[in-house]
Amino acid sequence: MPIIDTAVPKNLTPVKFNFFELKYTPFKNSPQQTTKDILHDVITFLTQSQLAGSGILIDRHEDRKKDIARPLFVTQVSTDWKEKRIKVSMALLRKGRIPKLKPAETWTLVPLEKGRGEIAEETHLFIDFNTPTIIMCVEFNHNGPRMSDIEYYFRIVANDKLRLAKATEITMYMDISVDKALAEFKNILNMKVKVQPQKLSQLDTAIQGQYFTSISNLSQQVNPNFVKLEMLFESADKDYESSQINKKGNTMFKRILDAFKANPVNMDVFENFVVKYETEDGKEDTFNLMKGKKEITVLIDPAV
Repeated sequence: MPIIDTAVPKNLTPVKFNFFELKYTPFKNSPQQTTKDILHDVITFLTQSQLAGSGILIDRHEDRKKDIARPLFVTQVSTDWKEKRIKVSMALLRKGRIPKLKPAETWTLVPLEKGRGEIAEETHLFIDFNTPTIIMCVEFNHNGPRMSDIEYYFRIVANDKLRLAKATEITMYMDISVDKALAEFKNILNMKVKVQPQKLSQLDTAIQGQYFTSISNLSQQVNPNFVKLEMLFESADKDYESSQINKKGNTMFKRILDAFKANPVNMDVFENFVVKYETEDGKEDTFNLMKGKKEITVLIDPAV
């Protein structure tokens, strides 16, 4: 449940945070074999780089020649090893279409001056070392680095820079269970999806190629910022016979849920993902990916 009142003071902004568990897979010959030890070395490395006045810039799309660059770097690391808590701020350099500025008391937009540097979007996260596993509380910033970016950055630092770990695994904490939906699901009724087409390449190959290739092809022709897709499967009387079960639609939903379960970073691709379905006992239920994420809301002073 949110921890704020409905009346928000004008000088404060509600910011949502989601929860994730991070796990490293070490190399066999790595000097560090636990996730906590590997992440400790990663944080120490980033802190030392920051103190030296340098930054570790990593482009998530470096190997994707057709995609817009996505350069990431850590802007702040605050460690409290005694309390076993860490605050990290990560920035994404804004590429592609640049936003404009609305001067006060006018209705005319003007270009942002880039002479002093590049536009950056910042995401804040908190890491808790007090629990048996590594828990991350990550700000949801639509324009800034997402959890998939953060996972990639920490993986590359541990792999390429320190040679400690070969892979990372992220688990998202959710109020609704993917396992529950898979267990009780009988027949798909309708499905609504909103996605930025350029993010589809981040999906696992199996579901990307089978279900979203057409959207990718269309986006290359007309360059939309977002695509909304709605599929309706239910009949007017809502009475189902075995012959009315939509096997292909059901298979699609199950495969996407399996992809969410196996690799939660797939969830990060979608701006909206809502499926209404019939359960085995004949009831209707809804899987809403965005509302299903476990979250807290904190009031932040943007000026601080």
